[in-house]
Amino acid sequence: MSSDARSSIIYNTISTRIINWSYPPGYRLTEEMICSEFNVSRSPVREALNALVSEKLVLKEQHKGYSVRRIDIQEINELYDTRVVLELAVVKDICEKGLDETIYHTLKNEWEVLLSDLRAGAEQSVQADEHFHEALADAAGNQVIKQFLHEIDLRIHFVRLGDITDQARLKQTCTDHLALLEALHQNDYERASAILTRNILWGKEKVDSAIKEALFHAHQMA
Repeated sequence: MSSDARSSIIYNTISTRIINWSYPPGYRLTEEMICSEFNVSRSPVREALNALVSEKLVLKEQHKGYSVRRIDIQEINELYDTRVVLELAVVKDICEKGLDETIYHTLKNEWEVLLSDLRAGAEQSVQADEHFHEALADAAGNQVIKQFLHEIDLRIHFVRLGDITDQARLKQTCTDHLALLEALHQNDYERASAILTRNILWGKEKVDSAIKEALFHAHQMA
């Protein structure tokens, strides 16, 4: 296996642990520990850690090494605000160009299935939501926005696990997504932008409680 392949495996494993809070904020990551777990040399480990630092999932401090970044509530709120700006641009592009019928029906079917059975867990629900918004950016043909949204999703994933926590919230999320799709299908920018903004800002309002929920689950897993 090549060094790049090893680095990718390490990156994917550690990033998954971070966004799911298996490695909570402040958790120390050492090259020795990772080399031992994955039975690799330091080179692919350093590549993976540097990529995690670039994604702002991990902090590197001189003489202290690597650790999972601690929570910055102001930054999280700003990331939600940034999502609104980016996704309104996506909505505007789609309303001007039209939404591909295949994408429309595929996303509509996915959220109708979720709405028909609200037993999905938080992880499944959040992943479906992230896929939905990134798919719309893809449909708008803007790969830069799609990448930015993906990076934001990585950094707020753990918060959003404490957002969609019950069936009532999931039902509202499903309803919002289906209403947004209908508005986009009809090229109704005013309605689509209102639904999108309300949905994202509702999540922003839940940041404090979502962080407390995430901390609670991290403590339970410790």
